[in-house]
Amino acid sequence: MDSRELGFPGYMVYAGLLASMTSLSIGYVIGSPNVPESAIRGKNGDCGPDPYTVHNGFPNCFEFADLLWGFAVGSFCLGALVGGLTGGSVQNMFGRIRTMFISNLFFILGALLLGLTYHQAQFIVGRIIIGFACGLGGVVAPTYLGEISTIKGRGTMGTMYQLLIVTGILISNLIGLGLSSPPLWRILLAINGIPALIQLFMLPSLVESPRYLVSKNRLQEARVSLQKLRGAGNNIEHEFSDMVHLLLGRDDNTAAVNQDSAFDEANYKTDPEAPVTATASGAPSPSHYSIGRLFTSECKGLAVIGILIHFFQQASGINGLIYYSTSFLGDVFGAGNSKYITVGVSSCNLLSTLASVFLIDKTGRRTLLLISLGGVAASSILLVIGAYADVGVLVVVAVFLYTAFFAIGLGPIPWLLLSELLPTYALSPASSIATAVNWGTNFVVGLVFPSLNRGLGNGTFILFASLSALGFFYTWYFIPETRARSIEEIMAEKGVAPRSDYN
Repeated sequence: MDSRELGFPGYMVYAGLLASMTSLSIGYVIGSPNVPESAIRGKNGDCGPDPYTVHNGFPNCFEFADLLWGFAVGSFCLGALVGGLTGGSVQNMFGRIRTMFISNLFFILGALLLGLTYHQAQFIVGRIIIGFACGLGGVVAPTYLGEISTIKGRGTMGTMYQLLIVTGILISNLIGLGLSSPPLWRILLAINGIPALIQLFMLPSLVESPRYLVSKNRLQEARVSLQKLRGAGNNIEHEFSDMVHLLLGRDDNTAAVNQDSAFDEANYKTDPEAPVTATASGAPSPSHYSIGRLFTSECKGLAVIGILIHFFQQASGINGLIYYSTSFLGDVFGAGNSKYITVGVSSCNLLSTLASVFLIDKTGRRTLLLISLGGVAASSILLVIGAYADVGVLVVVAVFLYTAFFAIGLGPIPWLLLSELLPTYALSPASSIATAVNWGTNFVVGLVFPSLNRGLGNGTFILFASLSALGFFYTWYFIPETRARSIEEIMAEKGVAPRSDYN
């Protein structure tokens, strides 16, 4: 069977699930400070009458003012911003698998620092280090998923990344219900190293991305990798030829591959990770495709689309809800009840993301984004009305609707869209910028939300409603539908020729 007609080969699904463990770790990092906030900060008597006393070598709690707590929670986004900006270069230098290995090392280090926190500064440093892992993983995992997927399976594989993020958030909230007291909150924060440790030992079972290998002119390895991903009984010749034509600017056939194989194997034996400086056609290697080159090439328009949708994802204010829902819902329902509502919101997030897995290849990316952005804007306004009218039930309904609308489109699609819009040689720099924009906006939301909520109350969500409405109109006018279409087709529609910036 022609591999371009395949849906979900077994090994490809396995590779996608294992790679998505990176996003499980990211989700746990995002959700872990929410439920135990009052225990960590010593609010509401959760740490006893003298909350900052040192017991067994460690303080019970830490004194954080609202702005400092907002910085501490959001500081991991600063590390993620750096990780995102460097992630494209790192994954091009070391490959997708080794980059996931590196990100896991930082996840484990950050988890240890947080679990053994002795001072507020150490808490912040631990969040920044684990944030660097999030940024690096946030570049490489979606890139790998997009590059190993079949055309028919690309939507579902792409939503796998977001599905594991919301699963991580829910797990952290559930565990937080039992570990929201000193010293147990330390265990909650340290647990984040466990998924990273598991993935670390299982990574050798994965093949490298065939698109990455082709971009490095390592064609024989790429052929072997693609065959394993598609299954031994399936014909990969046409898909492989399309890949070589897109990435190296030449047609491929068996003779050419065999001729190139000797060249590839000789170089591989000398240095498996050495960058190839020229293709057989004399064009510069894709390893030289920098961020500056991206924005002077024909791919810049497609890159801007992917970057802006990452901005609108975070400008919706979703992480204000995820970081602080226990706190601001506590103003309406009491601290005890708000913890359980937070777990309910995380469960709604997971169920809605599961729904997106089934909808994304039926409804289409653009349609789901429009539904999602419009629904988030409307739900934000409903939340404000409920808060000012002092109707608690309406506030809860609005929060659940807000979460559901976000999860069916705005949550998974930005991570998927870049890999559907751009070829491998432009994907790494675009992913770096998009991830940095995502985490940078995330940091701003996390930093200012506690102060805004104290000053404006739930009226803060009017701002998020306005930005989501702006995103709706941007999507309507500028974002193309990518469902069931190859990258080559989308580039052709936008007038972007394969490797044209090198010709």
